[in-house]
Amino acid sequence: MQARTPNQAAYQRLRTEIETKFPKGRFVAIAAGRIVGDAASFEELETTLRAAGLRQGESLVVEAGAELPEYVNIFI
Repeated sequence: MQARTPNQAAYQRLRTEIETKFPKGRFVAIAAGRIVGDAASFEELETTLRAAGLRQGESLVVEAGAELPEYVNIFI
């Protein structure tokens, strides 16, 4: 879970690039401060990330064009 904070910071830095480079509704993954993949569906992207050796929680997945709040509370 610790990987999410750097990925969230990277998202803020990459947000404009994501919004201009990827069509609205496309799912984009960020890991280690960079964009590591994209796909038409979350499931397709998840398969791609697993094939690349990324484990769950190592990347942040965002939907291009989606309105995301600045902060959220997630209760697990």
